[in-house]
Amino acid sequence: MDSVLPDTLNPATLLSKRFRPDQIPDLSGRVALVTGGSAGIGYWDVAALAQHNAKVHFVSANADHGHQAESDLNTALQQSGSKGSIVYHQLDMGNLKKVDSWVKKFAQQEDRLDILIANAGIGQAPWGMTDDGIERHFEVNNLAHYVIVLRLLDLMKKTAATATPASVRIVMQSSEMHRFAPSDVNFASKEEMNEKGDGVQLYGRTKLGMIVFARELARRKLAEGNPILSISVHPGMVNTEVQKAWGESYGALGKVVDKLSRMGGKSAEEGAEASLWASVSTDINQLNWKEYQGKYYTEPYGTPDQETKQAKDDTLANNFWKLCSDLSQELLGERVE
Repeated sequence: MDSVLPDTLNPATLLSKRFRPDQIPDLSGRVALVTGGSAGIGYWDVAALAQHNAKVHFVSANADHGHQAESDLNTALQQSGSKGSIVYHQLDMGNLKKVDSWVKKFAQQEDRLDILIANAGIGQAPWGMTDDGIERHFEVNNLAHYVIVLRLLDLMKKTAATATPASVRIVMQSSEMHRFAPSDVNFASKEEMNEKGDGVQLYGRTKLGMIVFARELARRKLAEGNPILSISVHPGMVNTEVQKAWGESYGALGKVVDKLSRMGGKSAEEGAEASLWASVSTDINQLNWKEYQGKYYTEPYGTPDQETKQAKDDTLANNFWKLCSDLSQELLGERVE
């Protein structure tokens, strides 16, 4: 007799709609890329996609963690009999030239790319600068993903030409923390991005950036041709190592917030459900995909258009795109757009 008890006791999960692993379809022959896949939500994105027979690439900056995750997950795949596979790539997303060099090589080496989950990111950590002279939250969370996505778009369009319609997807890992973005954010200049600020606001600004990026990408690049879905999601309040950033930014008070959020938060595996739903759910298909295009969702099967007015602002979205394009010209000597 099946238990009548829920499969989790985490309050944040119990209050959310679910997309469980048994809802993931067979992904044989499909290729995915997950940024930030060595730990947390990204790790479980990688594991679930590969378990259902996809070839999954993931990137992270920490080589020791990346190689360990690759080894552990491939061993688990072999033991389970899955036909999936996992490949790790070391990448410092705080160096745009390295990002650009890597992604160009990746695009040449792979014959297809069905799923791209833009998951990597710096959490609510203190303000800091990269060697490129860009505030680190913005460069890692936004600018690097902008370059990765646009450099891989031709490969994904090639894939979409022969794939099941609406099965090729780009998922931006956003957050309800976008509500903490500064009220005066404009994405107007590098100087604005580089101003010192509060860790929560800096993080929230980049999560706002992921929402407007998903929408602007759909409008500018995906309006014609075979359908490719661009969508942004909120994973929920999740208990991951990113939570440590609260203590880094706010000391003793931050540690209290960290502890309280971990007590009620989802596990990282549960937090991956939103991005997995957006990536592979067959309930999003060739008949209805336009309803999801460019939208933001706070949970699997959620209600769209619940984001802030800032996140719906077309001027902000246009500014975000232009700023990323301008910075790509400045840092790479070549405009990416």
